[in-house]
Amino acid sequence: MNTLKIKKRRGRPAIKKAQAAAPAFNPSSVTLLRGADLSFDTSLFDPMSINMHLDSILSTDGGLMPATSMVICGGPGSGKSTVALDMLAQLTKASKKCLFISGEMDEIGHYKYCKRMPQFARVQTLFLKNYSHVVKDTLEYVFDMGFDVIAIDSIAEVIEMYKDAYRTTESAAEGWFLNLQSVHKKGNNNAKKYTAFINIQQVTKSGEFAGSNRLKHMTDAMCHVERIKDSDARKLGFSKNRDCDTNNSIEFRIGLHRVEYMFTTLEE
Repeated sequence: MNTLKIKKRRGRPAIKKAQAAAPAFNPSSVTLLRGADLSFDTSLFDPMSINMHLDSILSTDGGLMPATSMVICGGPGSGKSTVALDMLAQLTKASKKCLFISGEMDEIGHYKYCKRMPQFARVQTLFLKNYSHVVKDTLEYVFDMGFDVIAIDSIAEVIEMYKDAYRTTESAAEGWFLNLQSVHKKGNNNAKKYTAFINIQQVTKSGEFAGSNRLKHMTDAMCHVERIKDSDARKLGFSKNRDCDTNNSIEFRIGLHRVEYMFTTLEE
């Protein structure tokens, strides 16, 4: 009597290899540049003012600068998403083209959010869960429309979606994510806009940044949001900001219908 033997597959399925090999190195493609060799449109140096105290710590020019890659990190419920959406709402009101990419909330959750904070309703939003199986094509298509500012909630969600959709590594997903932002920071989109990015990321229980060192080092500004102990207030400040040479922070409260930025405090 024949016996049917079934081979058991153990572990996770193998990751697909890249379809094409990396191009051979061409020494003639390497270019060394001086600052005097570089040239960009003057709009790169026009700050996008939010008309709040927050302007003073976003840049020395007062406002969010074009082509800035910022990370806003903090614990759950610290106010990261609320601050990012409030910035986009104010910039949209000032006729800037802004986009909020939600990898965590769906349409119902966002609708409830907007009922509480009516100013958020004016911000264009992409609900990325609806396109998780084609996240690469979706983001590349949308980014190419050209935006002044794009906020992404969150870095971790985008990277996880990419890994799941294309069965690849975290390093490969992160590399694609950073390269995509680099392309659009330089104005390589249909609208020729130097896009600024606000990337939202959580911290670990010990308060450490949850992303890789590569992500941390390639960002232009690292913003931290935290609750103030025994208070309903929160504090926002930067541990790194290439556009601002001050070490000031902002305290704020999340009110019933708006974010209330109160004052600037000087760090010791």
